[in-house]
Amino acid sequence: MMPVFKRSSSTHIARLIKESLSTPEILPPLLEQKVSLHKRFPNYKRTNSITDKWLKEALKRKDKLNEDKLRNVNLRLHVVLTTLQKLRTAYNPALYFALLNRIGTGHITWLNITGRPIDTFPSNRLPLEFYHELSNMLYKVSLQPVKDKTALAKFSLQLLDRYFLLIAESFTGEQKFRANTKFLRNCALLVIKSQSNYYLDAIQRLFAKHLKSQLLANLSQLAFYVETCQWTSVVEILPLCISESALESSKERERDIQLLELFSPCLVKSLGVMITQGMENEVCLILRSLSKWNFRFHQHDSSNLMQLCKRHSCFEIIATMNKLSFITVSSKQFDLDKLQSDVSLKKCMSDLSKDNFEPFKHDSFLQSLSLKLSDLPLSLSVWKRYIDDVDQQMRTDSTPPPLRAFFTTILLSHISVQKSFDFMLSLVEYMVYEKNFRKSLLQTKNLVGSRENSSFHCLFHAASQANSTKVTLLTLFNKLNEHGYQFSVHDFLSMLKVCKNYSDCDFFYFVFYNLLITHSHRFFLFDEFSDKFTWRLPIQIGNAISGWLSSLQIDIQENTDRVLQITDEVGEWYVENKPVSLEKQAVQPINVLKLRRIFGERKTLFQMDSEIYQECKTKKDKEMEKGALFTQNDMEYNFAVDLSYSKRVQNLLSYVTSQQMQQKE
Repeated sequence: MMPVFKRSSSTHIARLIKESLSTPEILPPLLEQKVSLHKRFPNYKRTNSITDKWLKEALKRKDKLNEDKLRNVNLRLHVVLTTLQKLRTAYNPALYFALLNRIGTGHITWLNITGRPIDTFPSNRLPLEFYHELSNMLYKVSLQPVKDKTALAKFSLQLLDRYFLLIAESFTGEQKFRANTKFLRNCALLVIKSQSNYYLDAIQRLFAKHLKSQLLANLSQLAFYVETCQWTSVVEILPLCISESALESSKERERDIQLLELFSPCLVKSLGVMITQGMENEVCLILRSLSKWNFRFHQHDSSNLMQLCKRHSCFEIIATMNKLSFITVSSKQFDLDKLQSDVSLKKCMSDLSKDNFEPFKHDSFLQSLSLKLSDLPLSLSVWKRYIDDVDQQMRTDSTPPPLRAFFTTILLSHISVQKSFDFMLSLVEYMVYEKNFRKSLLQTKNLVGSRENSSFHCLFHAASQANSTKVTLLTLFNKLNEHGYQFSVHDFLSMLKVCKNYSDCDFFYFVFYNLLITHSHRFFLFDEFSDKFTWRLPIQIGNAISGWLSSLQIDIQENTDRVLQITDEVGEWYVENKPVSLEKQAVQPINVLKLRRIFGERKTLFQMDSEIYQECKTKKDKEMEKGALFTQNDMEYNFAVDLSYSKRVQNLLSYVTSQQMQQKE
């Protein structure tokens, strides 16, 4: 069989980099310019470069740095490594490889932290620590949008082959050296990112030749299947990676556990796919095997798996993770074994009632129960009968109000996504007028972990999916605002999403103003990347605003400039008035009068209802020429339908309010 790669005779990593990583995506032009300058101008003094400055810091006191090459100098290994690590952290590949290339140009005696020479064989080779560090940098490079990942794969094979060769030459007889596990993992993943079976086979042969354990080869195969989305193969090989027989035969258990942890992202992604496919039994078996290896997920990973289980009703996996201490959640408050995937929502509610589950006190993570509603037909009458059945069951079980509110949230959360706004509004009307779910509707805001999905938030979301609900959303907003309702960012996002054209200018700025007066103080934060305080809109809000601006038929630049001016001035106000300590002091919302001046008293309507909206829309329509006026968005919007929805929402909220007042009396 022809060799996959050619072994380099050079003892310097830097030369391999120069030969193999010469693509612009990997080796920046800055480094190429430095090399060419030195070649073109022999008298060019390199001691003035930044790399020479760093090397001088690593010199032994009596040594001097040659202007051209490093000859017979003593360098402290830990100083150079620290500099490389800093360059890697800052992701400056040009200077990183320039420094690495520099130390590969001469004869250097490397000193340990106590100042004593480090024995290396063959003489003058770079210590193995540089191989470890370089693999970390190359792995970081591979995470960037690099086009030629084949070059990285080839070089990784060269690097790994050279590494094993140096170990064989340097450690003979009774001397033993164990290859660095992270270095091996990095080389494997660099090869895998090429998505080439050819290079995968090559690295597998290197592992088989130099390593006794089969675990790294299996994990590399798993990572390859994950990278190439071969999920059937993932399911087949995953048990081999964590089998009990492999654990019992392992002579280096601690190193194998370390390898498992290094490949944790692949394991988590594999489990995530299996969860979405409903493979509960298989996932539970894998979790039990991992626990025998003393494997532990990172908190972020276990949290993500937990969320997936919630969304897909994988209660058995949640129970298993809890039992094995992979997670600790309040689900121990009741028996999850009773809530299997094939149990109906009606039965689940009955079991939760018997187990005295209290959603006002414990995280109601069972939002995934809404998946059990997906099998119901589209007919409104069928849904009404279903509500009748569940309501009757809850009355029979004497289900407490918090659980009734919990059921209401499950129902509305599902309908707001899966059904039309008219369908949802009709069902809510039935629940309030006919089935006396008024209290449950109001109490949904008290559910732990579900406040963003409570009843009225669901109405906002459902309305944003319809074509004719601008006046409806105004009515919903104004009526709730009268009673001190706490609007979420998502409520305002729903209102911004219905802005479709130039006619919505006044409506847009009304919503934008209320968003900022309510939530702008929450958009002020400390940006670790720029190392300073900043104020910026959430991404979803920014996208909604951009969507509206791009839909305008006229005055696009004027409105774009106005939005930018508003955001800039609000941001400047928060930066100028920031608290001394964000940990000890809360960020104060912007002054109402200040915000009104920023928006412009004459340009903005700070109060709006259906009549004002209609007047504004008519006025804006007249400002446009007939040719630019008619768009697909205009054709979809029906003002009469919108008014009809608005009236129904107003009647519904008025009824709920009046009933609440009567009860207080």
